[in-house]
Amino acid sequence: MNILKVGMVGLGLVSSSHLKGYLSHPNAEVTAVCDLELHRAQKFATIHGIPEVYVSYEEMLKNARIDAVSIATPNHLHAPMAKRAVESGKHVHSEKPFCRFVSEGTAAMEAGDRTGRKISVGETYLYISSFIKARELIDAGEIGRPLQIRQRHGPWVERSDNKTDLLPSNRDWRIDPEKSGGGDYPWIFDHAGHFFIAGEYLMQDQKIVEIYALAARDARAKKRSGAAHDPYITTQSDIPILTWRYEDSALQGLWARAEPLNGKFDYMQGFSVSIFGDKGMIDVLGEGGHNLLWNGKQVHLILHREGKEAVTFRFDEGGDDIWQSDICYYSKGHINQVQDFVDSVVKDTEPRVTAERGIRTVRCTLAAIKSAREGRPVLVDDIDPAYSAYG
Repeated sequence: MNILKVGMVGLGLVSSSHLKGYLSHPNAEVTAVCDLELHRAQKFATIHGIPEVYVSYEEMLKNARIDAVSIATPNHLHAPMAKRAVESGKHVHSEKPFCRFVSEGTAAMEAGDRTGRKISVGETYLYISSFIKARELIDAGEIGRPLQIRQRHGPWVERSDNKTDLLPSNRDWRIDPEKSGGGDYPWIFDHAGHFFIAGEYLMQDQKIVEIYALAARDARAKKRSGAAHDPYITTQSDIPILTWRYEDSALQGLWARAEPLNGKFDYMQGFSVSIFGDKGMIDVLGEGGHNLLWNGKQVHLILHREGKEAVTFRFDEGGDDIWQSDICYYSKGHINQVQDFVDSVVKDTEPRVTAERGIRTVRCTLAAIKSAREGRPVLVDDIDPAYSAYG
């Protein structure tokens, strides 16, 4: 296959970043778009010179001249749409979370296996340049044996001039218990997969086996809104801290959130991570990250080693289209992610984040939500395939 012809379905927040990934790959071309709001689909197609426009996903699968679909629809549609796509002979790139419960994702994955179609899941944290470099340093033994990871979630600060081309008229699916998949914890369900997959990736693919979520309930919490493009508001129930252990019992992980949406303050913006080894440590910025300082200068990664001078890195990739951050999550992270998907099809290789791995991150997220509900640690493998956060 010389050129992978792609149909994009769902023209929301990430659509522009995904399109950049396809347009910048020499072996890909977007030839069709689909969205329930016809005027938005037509506008997107006109701006970017895309010839075919659909409001029906089934019609696009049936009639469009495409080899693959790129799914960026609400969460409850990801796995069912992926299943229909592979059964119609199309490869799939799906946004996260891949499914709302394990068996929903497994049905799509097994359909892909039967038809020989590839499924790649958009866990973009594995494609951010700063995280890729951190993993390279860890694999090179720069901090010795990695033993602990601490993730810090500060405020995502939105740019006033963000570069999204279009946004749908209604994004309330993000807070709907069933459509989001998150029940009482829609924010956690939408985002925690990123934190868990980063927690495994930056610990050299050690699997997380048990999760304990520390829930907070504040009847006096004031209502606060999140980023302008999302409908999240402060709720009385929050999961501000997650801890976990790995297959290797010497390893531990922690994620802590302090930002306006959950009523807490942190000067560190966005997502940042510290990885501690027996010979050194790494501080690194992720999505929306800012305020990692060294000698008064903004940096993106600091490598500390016992008995050696610290080494700093920057990844100047044009800034971010959405967040006030030098870390280019939108768009470079998504570009890398999309290009990995195209390469997997064109070169017949395995994408970095397969359907199986996407399902695993959902299983971890469900373990976290179950832990918050029950006030106890939960084994990831104990999550029933039919268990959902909204059931």
